[in-house]
Amino acid sequence: MKKRPLGSTGLEVNEIGLGCMSMSWAYGKPNKEESIRTLKGAIDIGYDFLDTSNVYGLGQNESLIAEVLKQDQQRYTLASKCGIVVKEDGGRGVNGKPEYIKQCCEESLERLQTDVIDLYYLHRPDPKTPIEESIGAFVVHPFQ
Repeated sequence: MKKRPLGSTGLEVNEIGLGCMSMSWAYGKPNKEESIRTLKGAIDIGYDFLDTSNVYGLGQNESLIAEVLKQDQQRYTLASKCGIVVKEDGGRGVNGKPEYIKQCCEESLERLQTDVIDLYYLHRPDPKTPIEESIGAFVVHPFQ
């Protein structure tokens, strides 16, 4: 597969990645066995970019990726995102508050059983939180 740079990070990924949402949520009832086969098969044929989110299956998707591919972490670039919340009534909303973003990141790292998420981003902007505040939560300060 043809590679593309991922921003100016130095990371390069295949032009076609694997969106993992439907493995835990959204399009019908998830099938864990099929999802495991898909994840393993995708890595085996050269997919090197996986996209997930803390909201997919309310964290189950990130846990699935860790369970299936923990030994293969060097073979793929991992993207996850935050910012969408599921309300008590099942509806969705957004939360771009810096504290929430940092909390979600910590929870995602734990579920993914890793110290690094290669690309972590805001799923949707929060109109109630200035975007500068939301984005500030993604900045790593090496001396803090």
